[in-house]
Amino acid sequence: MNAHRRSTGLALGAASLAFFLAGSAAAPAASRPSAGAKDEVSLALREKVIKNLSSSGLVLAFHVAVVNPAPAPRQLVRYRYRVRIDQKEYINTAVALAEPLVVPPGGETLIALPVKITYDLLRQALGPIEGQALCDIVGDMYFLNERNKEQKASFAFSGEFPIFKDPEVDLLPLDVLDLTVGGADVVFHPRFRNANGYELIVDAIDFELSFSGHSVLTGSIPEDKSLPRTGEKTFSIPFLVDFFEAGEDVRAGFAKDEFPGKFTGRIKIASVWGPLVIGFDTNQALRLSKKS
Repeated sequence: MNAHRRSTGLALGAASLAFFLAGSAAAPAASRPSAGAKDEVSLALREKVIKNLSSSGLVLAFHVAVVNPAPAPRQLVRYRYRVRIDQKEYINTAVALAEPLVVPPGGETLIALPVKITYDLLRQALGPIEGQALCDIVGDMYFLNERNKEQKASFAFSGEFPIFKDPEVDLLPLDVLDLTVGGADVVFHPRFRNANGYELIVDAIDFELSFSGHSVLTGSIPEDKSLPRTGEKTFSIPFLVDFFEAGEDVRAGFAKDEFPGKFTGRIKIASVWGPLVIGFDTNQALRLSKKS
């Protein structure tokens, strides 16, 4: 069989479904119809992929092989589908394509069926959901053959997805070990909370720290950074503040009990759903704990 390559796509709105032809390849022997099979398109799930995971939602993509055993192309002209999450209906619709998607003959064409899940809309439709949920998608695709006759191919797939919560970050009092005219010897204590029911394996936490509106430190947290499930971890970051570099506002802040603190950065997480990069931006009054 000859291999074909083509890509196109269309998106159908928020918290909805999208189709695109991701490419094609010759069908493996197990997928090829027998000599007596009809020249009709068939659908087979190849993999499920979670993309764009964040605390606002995700995309659950079903990668489907469209097998066209006929010697002529087929045209996808319309489809209908129903999405149920935890056995409750989430989406039920039918769509006619403005322009048909051509499926080349003699091989497999990969189609992605991405279901966009927005947590806020999901909770509005279904109520509280924690931890993870099960998505079932059932429907039919309709193709035209070379005689302009419509053929139907049905599908039914399912996949689990997580309800993900971003780590929360707050700032504990700043330990001031020594304070002089020229600077301060301090230990900064950021605290990270993980509200998820599973451990977060953290590869890196890159950050920038500001006192009284002025950057005083940038870098990465060097210790073990993974966050326990439904738990928290506090880090200790010692460094020296040079008042001549940081400025008069920073110097004046150390004469008070607290001053404005800003802690921003990115958390890089390794997960079974692929690498995640979560940004954080914490602004709060930073209390001083003076040791001398």
